[in-house]
Amino acid sequence: METIASLVTILAVLIVGVISPGPSFLLVAQTAVSQSRKAAVFSAFGMALGATILCIFVLLGLQAVLQQFPRAYLAIKLAGAAYLVYLAIKLWLAASKTVALDADAVVPRTPYRHFTVALGVMLTNPKAAIQYGVLFGTFIPANPPLGLVLILPICVFTMEAGWYCFVAYALSSQRSKLSYLSAKRYIDRFASVLLGGMGIRLLLIK
Repeated sequence: METIASLVTILAVLIVGVISPGPSFLLVAQTAVSQSRKAAVFSAFGMALGATILCIFVLLGLQAVLQQFPRAYLAIKLAGAAYLVYLAIKLWLAASKTVALDADAVVPRTPYRHFTVALGVMLTNPKAAIQYGVLFGTFIPANPPLGLVLILPICVFTMEAGWYCFVAYALSSQRSKLSYLSAKRYIDRFASVLLGGMGIRLLLIK
């Protein structure tokens, strides 16, 4: 009973964090409207896998390691910030490029690239690792049952993949694409500024 109560509490708090706008949501949404549903779904699963890996690392003690060795946390934070700024610059430079509306033309040749980019965004976010650490430290017992430890990563993956796949499907409709194409330059540059701002904000957060 205690295991179920802990699991329900953790998932209830996590879902709020998952659906909150951030780099992950922005990347999947931008991919959905500018590329294709397939590309956005690959991004969604990249985010989900990254979150699951962080979840497992935190369960194994990563959060304690980051607190014990501030330089390790700083290195990951710098890498995450640099990655977001890099993506922002790429998006800004691509803002003025036209995109074909034909379905075959917008499907990228290597959808796995979208998967790895999304995976990188999630894994280079030390804030997510710390959030998992705080959450697990608060709601998981000192000696957690094996069942809870095993089911948490599965639940995290399912929740993250489910939400971002929903975003991918919702924003990759023809109407969404037409709306995006009509204001592509402004939308991409706005998204670029947001991503860059999130990267800079990551550097400023202690």
